[in-house]
Amino acid sequence: MDPIYHVSELFLSLQGEGPSAGTPAHFVRLQGCGVGCHWCDTKYSWDSGGGRALAAECIWAEALALGTAPLLVVTGGEPLEHDALVPLLEQGLGRWSRVEVETSGNAPPPLSHPRLFYNVSPKLPSATPRWADTWRAAPAWAAEPNATFKIVVGDPPDPEDAMRLIAEHGLPAGRIMLMPEGLTDERVRAHAIELAELCRRTGLRMSPRLHLWLWGAKRGV
Repeated sequence: MDPIYHVSELFLSLQGEGPSAGTPAHFVRLQGCGVGCHWCDTKYSWDSGGGRALAAECIWAEALALGTAPLLVVTGGEPLEHDALVPLLEQGLGRWSRVEVETSGNAPPPLSHPRLFYNVSPKLPSATPRWADTWRAAPAWAAEPNATFKIVVGDPPDPEDAMRLIAEHGLPAGRIMLMPEGLTDERVRAHAIELAELCRRTGLRMSPRLHLWLWGAKRGV
């Protein structure tokens, strides 16, 4: 029997974060996340039983009916909590030239492929009591060449915690992006200004949050 996926939403937009920011993309947002970040902007996707139950072929048909894009983004929720994620990614790779998975990194990479990329967002202690769970597989993610570490940074002590955890886990500097926390353009901008100085000092990149700048914190963007 073909696996069934609980899907929160399907939409066509621009990738707002990470190394592909600005790229037109189909988004498949899966339901279910047990990480529990207090600042999460997609809390509606936490319930693993929510959303619509769809087979993969239905997901692809609905997504492609929205238009064309070079990028597929599988996000959540937490995609790595889905047992049948690998066949979904394999099918996605057969339809898109680039596939990205957005994850907290709370499990090792489920699949490696030259056109499969991961935006890994391990959490800082201020974000959730389960923050340490998202760092346990850091060595495996560091060994995955197509993984970029996208770390959300807010008020102090977040900047100090980020730099400490990056050093403790030996994350490769060339694959790290610091991203400002916030659900409003004003808050994101304030954190971005602070992060810009940190990035200038350390040589790390900063990730934008284009979708918040363009449309605000709402679904389907």
